Amino acid sequence: MKYNHKKSDPNQHQRNSGQPRQKKSMGQVFLHDEWPVRRVVEIAQDWHAIEVIEIGPGGAILTKALSSAGIHTTAIEKDDRFAERLIDSALPGVDVVNQDILEFDLGAWIDRVEKSGKRAAVLGNIPYNISSPIVMWVLPHLHRLAGATFLVQLEFAKRLAAKPNTKDYGSLTVFTQMRADVRLDCEVGREFFTPVPKVDSAIVVMEARKEPLPLEVMKKIESIARQAFHQRRKKLRNAVKPFLAGRSESDCPVDLNRRPETLTLDEFSELAAFLT
Repeated sequence: MKYNHKKSDPNQHQRNSGQPRQKKSMGQVFLHDEWPVRRVVEIAQDWHAIEVIEIGPGGAILTKALSSAGIHTTAIEKDDRFAERLIDSALPGVDVVNQDILEFDLGAWIDRVEKSGKRAAVLGNIPYNISSPIVMWVLPHLHRLAGATFLVQLEFAKRLAAKPNTKDYGSLTVFTQMRADVRLDCEVGREFFTPVPKVDSAIVVMEARKEPLPLEVMKKIESIARQAFHQRRKKLRNAVKPFLAGRSESDCPVDLNRRPETLTLDEFSELAAFLT
């Protein structure tokens, strides 16, 4: 769904806040309206998350809302200017780490939170240009989290949550949904950001699958899916040929004349089990 809300003036917001200008090279696009922030906080509260990591707080609109909600926040900010500004603001319950998120040790952070017996989550309005690496960074740890909620480019959100037989369904979909139940929570129009991007965004929610596949099977599915969707318009037979290794096609549980985008996750799993 897509919410329609009264729009605020993004330029007025930046003038009033006195915040540094965003760097296009870092993909910095900041919210200037409260309603998407409230929705992200609501999701964290639904999970009863007491500790969260916020990726790229930037102008701190979400950080302030998390602080006000009493959610302890570890804000990971790569940009020195915004990190220093956030440290100076001394928001209650907010720890600032001036670091590239992809270099942050998520496993060690979860270890610390688990020892305290608290529920944890990862949140953020993440840069469009590194959305995929961030998802890959969080997925291996998702089973130890209440969940992850990201504000991302709408096209990217659709790929994460896609169903078979759609144009958005691809190797990223398979890789993500093997580990996570994914839903596109709501769309967020481009007019709610500054500078105004060329595309709309969406809030996407990921929670760990209740019955994850064995690691060996997942790795095999990843290899097959990567190869298959590299040639998505060709028959599946072309993609799995290197994996057959003398096995008879007649014994394969999946029709190799099909195209990869028609396969469900269960069918990718059956195919991987056959080829393992």
